[in-house]
Amino acid sequence: MLKPSLIAASLLALAALSATTTAHAQQSSSPNASKGLGSLFSSGPKEDDLLEPDKAFTIKTTVKGAHAVQAVLTPASGYYMYRERIRFALKDAPGVTIKSVKLPAGEIKQDPTFGKTEIYKEPVLAEIVLERTPQARNATLVAGYQGCHEKLGVCYPPIEKTIKLVLP
Repeated sequence: MLKPSLIAASLLALAALSATTTAHAQQSSSPNASKGLGSLFSSGPKEDDLLEPDKAFTIKTTVKGAHAVQAVLTPASGYYMYRERIRFALKDAPGVTIKSVKLPAGEIKQDPTFGKTEIYKEPVLAEIVLERTPQARNATLVAGYQGCHEKLGVCYPPIEKTIKLVLP
């Protein structure tokens, strides 16, 4: 059981913290500063919080017949991916090679790091054409890509994912 004096002291400390936070919010130009005391206890991500790489950029693949794989690369809202940093390779794939990879044109961006470059802000479909022997059944697709948070200008290190493929 809490003593009344301890409760009163806690309430006074909380009120002082709230007043300090409110005063700071009025002086600050930060869009998150005006949320006051509530922002201290918020558990959800804020607009300017960086996502983990696997949430900022996702990839899903689908085998589309004996000679084709589709990969959908998706940047989260507020993020983009570099077109020229998207790569595909195969490993553990005897009898299978990549013949071509088709990517749509991207949006042109003047990037502070890479200069004029193409980016994707929306999901992008990569069409991967395979050459293979009839006996080839399994392969491991290695996908590489890189992207950034648009507003903060923070770029992630290159990401590499391996995906097991079962070919018909």
